[in-house]
Amino acid sequence: MHSAKPSLWIAREKNKPMKRIFIFCIALSALAATAQDSLQVARLKSLQGKIAPFSTFAKKDSLFLICFWSAASDESITELTSINNNLEKWQSVRPFRFFAVSVDEGKAASRMRPTYNMNGWTFDAYADLYGDLRRALHSNNLPQSMIIFKNEIIYEQSGWTAGTENYLIQRLASLKN
Repeated sequence: MHSAKPSLWIAREKNKPMKRIFIFCIALSALAATAQDSLQVARLKSLQGKIAPFSTFAKKDSLFLICFWSAASDESITELTSINNNLEKWQSVRPFRFFAVSVDEGKAASRMRPTYNMNGWTFDAYADLYGDLRRALHSNNLPQSMIIFKNEIIYEQSGWTAGTENYLIQRLASLKN
């Protein structure tokens, strides 16, 4: 009888790693589902002042390019100007929705509209007032561009140098439905 206790204890110890893996997988699945939900409910503010969840601006199964930018970042402004100059041509190669999302907060957020107007941009621009979209997509750098297809990030690049916008169109054009 005394020998049964150690073998029972050994059996329990052998199952602990499997239990931990199982719990980890469940937690990871829940986290992934939460990230998808947080992407859809992330609130954006349009230049017209409309505040709505990201899901109202982007269709669930569509292809879109998101560029996070700041009015205080010269690289961001240069990248968006370059994209603006090529956007019509790019969209004729592969239709997609473009989102320029400002991450400016507080007083800096008031510089978004003047920066947009001063540069003569023609695309839609949005403000991520509460940082919801940036958190949902784990964006840390500026400027940062992401290509999202069917709610999945398929390409991202941080920073900008002349010509890097060409990588974006190459990635967009290479996508299959």
